[in-house]
Amino acid sequence: MGFVNFVLAISPIAMVMVGILAFKKPAMKVAPLALVWTLLLAFTYFNVTGLTFQENVVVMDGLIWKGIKEGFKIVLMVFGAFVILNTLKTTGAIDDVKNTVANISGVDRRVQLVVVGILVPIFLEGAAGAGAPAAIAAPFLVALGFNPITAIAVALLGDATPCSWGGAGLTTISGGASLVEAGLSTAAANSALVGRFHMFGVMVVLFLAVGIAFGRKGFKNILPYLFYAGITTGGVMFFLSNFVGPEVTSMGTGLISILLTVLYVKVVPIKTPEEFRYEKPKTKPKYSAFRALSPYIYMLVLLPAVRYGVPAFVENGFALMCTFGYIVWVDVVILICGLLGALTLGVKWSEMGDICSNTIKGVMPVMVTMGSLLVVSYLMQSGTTGMMSLVANDIAGLAQGFYPAAAVVIGGLGSFITGTGLGSNIMFASMHTEAALSLGINPITVFAGQNAAASLGNLICPNNTVAACATVEQIGNESKVMKKTLPAFAVLLVLYMVLAMVYTFVLFANFTA
Repeated sequence: MGFVNFVLAISPIAMVMVGILAFKKPAMKVAPLALVWTLLLAFTYFNVTGLTFQENVVVMDGLIWKGIKEGFKIVLMVFGAFVILNTLKTTGAIDDVKNTVANISGVDRRVQLVVVGILVPIFLEGAAGAGAPAAIAAPFLVALGFNPITAIAVALLGDATPCSWGGAGLTTISGGASLVEAGLSTAAANSALVGRFHMFGVMVVLFLAVGIAFGRKGFKNILPYLFYAGITTGGVMFFLSNFVGPEVTSMGTGLISILLTVLYVKVVPIKTPEEFRYEKPKTKPKYSAFRALSPYIYMLVLLPAVRYGVPAFVENGFALMCTFGYIVWVDVVILICGLLGALTLGVKWSEMGDICSNTIKGVMPVMVTMGSLLVVSYLMQSGTTGMMSLVANDIAGLAQGFYPAAAVVIGGLGSFITGTGLGSNIMFASMHTEAALSLGINPITVFAGQNAAASLGNLICPNNTVAACATVEQIGNESKVMKKTLPAFAVLLVLYMVLAMVYTFVLFANFTA
């Protein structure tokens, strides 16, 4: 009976994965079917609290409307990012964007991939979070001439490690609050240990990104640069997470690492094979570097300025920003940056209207997909169904002495379902604490494994994949993206499972706050 319960509880996840990967169906078709199946389970087999039909309808109705509302917020961010890409295409500024990035990072397309696809998302995660890194970086990579599927996969990979801190450290601070309230840890200690996971993860991510984009041949003459970039980025992430604090780890790591890697390219020449060389067009630039990159420059300035400035100078500023949900202020800032960028590029109002109209048509299918997936997520998390708790507890019960590794799996599964590392941490932190104490192992290292893997889960989360696909007109090609991101996720997950075991039983068994 227990096995049947587990299979049925995890069946909505399996339906989404099999539909997208095995049957190659677009998420827009798979998600509504998964929703119908999950609703059927919620009304029947998993009505664990014994609600009447009418009572269940009230609960489900609230969750459905919540999914629609939250889905619209994500679609609004996708819309803003898509508007910027379409503006660059319409004005012809895309070619000047490519040239500007080449002038800054060099003509090696692999270096461009690392800087724009990995390091910029790390910065953006700290500046805003809420899915903005992939939604912004994927169109940027497409603007640089990368294949859209590759651009999406790499942008998601770039956001795989910094999500443990998120915007201003929120994921670790709020997600680990139960350990702090119990007197078992502190926000600083939680940040320190998760940093010791991601310092290795971010090194691996750089190699995975080049492999995804260019295959084995992509490593020719670039290994010294990748080792340098991996070691310096991992080192900066370790230092900030362990000695400064969670609030600045993501944004600081991204910014400092961009500067360090650009410095390397300027000082140490890379012998770039012709196939990886970006050839600058000989035509005269249409726009200056600032005008061409203006939408992104505005974002790099305004996102951190609003995130850190409003709480600092406005009473209850952070609460004010979150009045309609954390993601809404990010949506508004991206839309403003798109408008400012269009004005800077001299776009006429009539042209802007056409751009917005075409963009709306492109993102409408996302609303159906995102709303359905979010409702599935809320139903599985709901206490009235207990589906997510059942899956996690079964995995934990089976693990026993391998519980730290199981916590990693549960963390990744949690963010796969919820779409956020914070949601996964809040859902499972207390469970991991109780299990660790009962097993006599360190709850801080166990939570760090949960927190680290919750960040990784964003790499394969259907919500994030659909949102990123929408920004570069790849709705319906989610299976192609996931076939690239799943192997990368598996590599990182195994690495983190090993680290969790070593940290818990060997290196940091006695680590205290």
